[in-house]
Amino acid sequence: MNRAIGNFLKKAVISFTSFFVLALIINWAVIEFFGQKSADRVEHSLIGILLLIAYVSLFANKQGSKKAVAFFLLTLIPCYFGTIFPDLDIILFGIGGHRNPLFHSGLSFLILLFFVWRRNELLQTLVVGYGVGIASHLWWDIVYYGDVRWIPGGFLDRAWLGVNGLLCFISPEKKSTFHETRSELKC
Repeated sequence: MNRAIGNFLKKAVISFTSFFVLALIINWAVIEFFGQKSADRVEHSLIGILLLIAYVSLFANKQGSKKAVAFFLLTLIPCYFGTIFPDLDIILFGIGGHRNPLFHSGLSFLILLFFVWRRNELLQTLVVGYGVGIASHLWWDIVYYGDVRWIPGGFLDRAWLGVNGLLCFISPEKKSTFHETRSELKC
């Protein structure tokens, strides 16, 4: 029994370390590709990639590793854009308008989801990646900042960010998170 627990823990540590190193390498590549230099940007994108890896790994056993890798690769850049979107309020409103509740919410994800709901599977997959990125940004803001403009008090700010982060995990498909094609469903 102790040996089984030891083996499980060993595999878990190796898996986590492997995923973390993979996330660091991917994060570095994405940051370099987009020319980002901000430490906050690096943090947000790294957390986004780690959450995306966790999201994909939760469903990898159900869908198979090839589909999981394809899903990860398709959603990586939209996830990165999701980690960026909430901070666009700085560009539009200046630093005084940062953490605007319209930008620091799941609203942009829900709007995109509405337009792709049950339509194009590729677009649905891209929107899911974007949602994971938004969720990671909102949840990371809970840890470090939590102050959303026009929402009073620390608890309500964090509740806003947390609930909106959860909303970003609404899946456009009931049957599969990895959006099986119709031909695969017929088999």
